[in-house]
Amino acid sequence: MIRYAATFASLAMLAACATTVEDTDGVEIVDRSGSGDCPAAQFQLLVGQMRGEIDTSTLPVPYRIYGRGDAVTMDYRPDRMNIVVGDNGRVERVSCG
Repeated sequence: MIRYAATFASLAMLAACATTVEDTDGVEIVDRSGSGDCPAAQFQLLVGQMRGEIDTSTLPVPYRIYGRGDAVTMDYRPDRMNIVVGDNGRVERVSCG
């Protein structure tokens, strides 16, 4: 039993250090070491663009792209940029959090 606990603890620590890029149910979450500031004001030009037109390689990290009604975490991260996509597939809002 103690061996299992030690193994689980080791795996949990490794998972905490991992860079994650997930795309589940249309919610794209990217979390890498960022600079600490959220530049949402500089990305307001995304509002009105189609989701598929967003060049994610130019986005600051961390960021997440999700639609209204998608399941997302409620944690507040001042360094994370959120891109909210409407039912029509167009970006409705770019904000921090």
